[in-house]
Amino acid sequence: MNELTIEQIEKMSCAAREESLRIGTGVTIAIADRGGALMYLQRFPGAILPSIEIAQNKAYTSAVLGMSTAEFGKIAQPGGSAFGINVTVPKLIIFGGGLPIIKDGTVIGGIGISGASAEEDEQIANFALSVL
Repeated sequence: MNELTIEQIEKMSCAAREESLRIGTGVTIAIADRGGALMYLQRFPGAILPSIEIAQNKAYTSAVLGMSTAEFGKIAQPGGSAFGINVTVPKLIIFGGGLPIIKDGTVIGGIGISGASAEEDEQIANFALSVL
């Protein structure tokens, strides 16, 4: 069955922490199932408080849309096919740091990292996914 396991979640969390320490920034990591429901949340030391909600929303966005939040952000800009959707659905995030978790070509969840720059958040999320 294509569902996230506790073992996968633990591996991603450890990898995210490792990469955030290497970069030297505190972040929050959130992992959601394929429907966007939160399965895991951890705020590392030094992560700003808004990162808690933002990380959850990044994981949600990536899981339910099946694309990175950075990619979604491109089509949510003026002139894009989804322009304004983040105003209609404020939970949708349109900047980097959220990635879908894909197994055998199927989206099984989403990971959201928040607390650093959008580029660093995405770097940490990519590193976390690399351990799967």
